[in-house]
Amino acid sequence: MIRRRNRCTTQGIASAGVVGEMALLEPNTDGQLALEDDCADLFDLAGDPLDAAVARLKAGVKPTAEDIALLTEAARTAQRAFEEVGAANDVLDDASDLGEDLATALAETLRRRARAEVPALLGALRAQAARVERSEAVRTIANRILGNGGPDEPAALDSVPALTAALLPRVPSVYDDEEEPGASLADLWERQARLERVQERVRRERVEHVAAHLIAVAERIVDRSFMDARFTRAALDEMDRAYALWCACLDKG
Repeated sequence: MIRRRNRCTTQGIASAGVVGEMALLEPNTDGQLALEDDCADLFDLAGDPLDAAVARLKAGVKPTAEDIALLTEAARTAQRAFEEVGAANDVLDDASDLGEDLATALAETLRRRARAEVPALLGALRAQAARVERSEAVRTIANRILGNGGPDEPAALDSVPALTAALLPRVPSVYDDEEEPGASLADLWERQARLERVQERVRRERVEHVAAHLIAVAERIVDRSFMDARFTRAALDEMDRAYALWCACLDKG
């Protein structure tokens, strides 16, 4: 399980080229202040007055009031970036804990076949994934300000296993068992009773198979702490489809 990954360090602060007025957005629904992307670009420009101010300090020249203001704003910008990274780490910790609780609740709900309760759990997983995605976008900007590299990109998007009705055990029908010539009425009734028992067992297996698939996909999302946004979105879409399949299996059971 991923926890507190990609913490920022002071590396890169000294080498930051520029700082300007740090722009902030209004707090989002998570109570975080999102950094505007433009403020990150200020650190990548060459020949800025901050470079000159740092050079004068290194040369032992007494800083001007403008130099002090620039350096103060640079320190405040770095401090806010560190705070945003810390907040992103807290979001990941919360996502791990809540995700585990949701996966456990989903398994219990499916076991009870409480179909009306499942959509709320799927919605909670999707909301948590969106919260992490927003938080990680802020972390990326903060890391650019601090001069830290971003998270490692996955070499390729892991595939999300898809489950369809065609992949489930097939429910046998009366046509699968050819009638034997001269079979008595008692034999026919026994054959029908045996077929119904097999059908009931297979239908139960189909429901359990889909439920296990739903739980497995949820656990894969939680194990990643919702960090891989593309995989998470694809997995949540698959869970919606699997839930519809699970309901269809219940209806036919």
